[in-house]
Amino acid sequence: MAGQSEVTRPPRRIHFDEVFRAIPATSRAPRYVQVIDQLENAIRRGIVIPGDTLPTEQQFCEGFGVARSTLRRAMDDLEQRRIVSRVQGSGTRVEQSPAIGYRPETSHTIFQAIALSHRQPRSVVTEFEPVIADDQVAALTGFPVGTPLLRIVRERYANDTPIAGLETYLLPEALCFERRDLTTNSLDALLHENGWTMDRVEYDISAQSLGQELAEFMRLPAGTPVLQEVRRGFHGERLFSAGRNTYHPVNHRLYGVVDHHDPSPPG
Repeated sequence: MAGQSEVTRPPRRIHFDEVFRAIPATSRAPRYVQVIDQLENAIRRGIVIPGDTLPTEQQFCEGFGVARSTLRRAMDDLEQRRIVSRVQGSGTRVEQSPAIGYRPETSHTIFQAIALSHRQPRSVVTEFEPVIADDQVAALTGFPVGTPLLRIVRERYANDTPIAGLETYLLPEALCFERRDLTTNSLDALLHENGWTMDRVEYDISAQSLGQELAEFMRLPAGTPVLQEVRRGFHGERLFSAGRNTYHPVNHRLYGVVDHHDPSPPG
């Protein structure tokens, strides 16, 4: 997969104590999720690289302090996503870096998610121009027909790996930056720094077929199924930013955790 950390050493067998740590007994997150997080973070940081052989199942269970069923659930997830491969008698081998993980229900942006994965977020801005909302734009964004807007189209990368195509419509009075600022900065962060806070975000995710222009950016065949997210940002009660994000189906993933220890009753 393109954009992985540069390999500066030959692959080797990894010893548990030099990379991983026991899972705290007080943590509320599912234990198999914590196993996955430790493995993914080690790969993203380049501490563990493709070609390395991971500790044995027994060493992992003893080191993490988890049951074999918990470890196997974590490894099944990693193997299904082709991050690791398991061969009887040879052990577990790291194959590639994990996809960027993004939780849309949080305030984290894709830009922050890439940075947290220990990769360099960057954008190629392909459009930055004023438009007037027509019927199609109004249906997408929620702005009334005839509203003057700024249309911003970006290609978002993690290092050189394509992650998402971003199309944003912004009220002109919220323009507090220049086009070049978006190359290495988050749009949401630039807006927030200038007083345009996202007090409420509405989002809707659906399956779509990849169009030709985005297919070229993502290096995928046109028509590939992808997830597309429509987001609307409000400052107070005022809609000021809206658009759609189209996510790479391999290099990006949406995820979340349901915590059944939450004492609040179901609504």
